[in-house]
Amino acid sequence: MAIRVAWDRTPVSVHGSKGELISLIDHLRATHNFRKHSIVMPDRENDEEAVFFLYAPCDPRWIAEAM
Repeated sequence: MAIRVAWDRTPVSVHGSKGELISLIDHLRATHNFRKHSIVMPDRENDEEAVFFLYAPCDPRWIAEAM
């Protein structure tokens, strides 16, 4: 499953499997000291996915390099 980012939303939402999202959060924290995000929670629109929200500006390259 791929990670999808809704850059046009406020706050920005990140969708994918729970494991992928936790791994992405760990990468953002360890590599870029990015900590302004929500917890990973079930996605209400898609039962098979999870979602978290970004509450500060995040460079799209940071997400791409984690994949």
